[in-house]
Amino acid sequence: MMRLEIAIDLIVPDNTAFTVLTALRQLGYTALERVERTEIVELDVDAPPAATDDIVAKVAHAEILFNPNKHRLSYAPASAPAVEGNGAAQWEALVIDRDDETSGLVALLAGPFGLTGLKRLSRGVAWRLYESSGAAPKARIEWACRELLANPYSQRFHVRPVPARAIAATR
Repeated sequence: MMRLEIAIDLIVPDNTAFTVLTALRQLGYTALERVERTEIVELDVDAPPAATDDIVAKVAHAEILFNPNKHRLSYAPASAPAVEGNGAAQWEALVIDRDDETSGLVALLAGPFGLTGLKRLSRGVAWRLYESSGAAPKARIEWACRELLANPYSQRFHVRPVPARAIAATR
């Protein structure tokens, strides 16, 4: 069983990230300069690690998840090392809905899109915050989750080092 994280980033302006930037500044985070948002899809696939490129290619053709006209797709195995900037880990908050039912999506991806070994799928949104000096510290991202990014009644969040992801060839 292989666990693979797929990251889907917008390559067009992200109005949601801009709205979050504005709201966090109004909540007192005046040092905040930029917000980035990534859709995260974590797959548990009954396949060897050598099949990673094939799995990523199938996800890249699944228009229900990925549109090459407005997205960039990257991926990392669950055990990927963290990205480092200025000698320290960069942090992101992964926000996941508590009741995200994905069995229909798993069936669709396993059927018409050919991900036959797909056993489980989870979805979330990764948020990265940046100040003028670089990536925001972990404590600041945790604060942003408690204040705005995660609804404590319907979502959970985990602040983690940003995994080193490889950019997928999508055409």
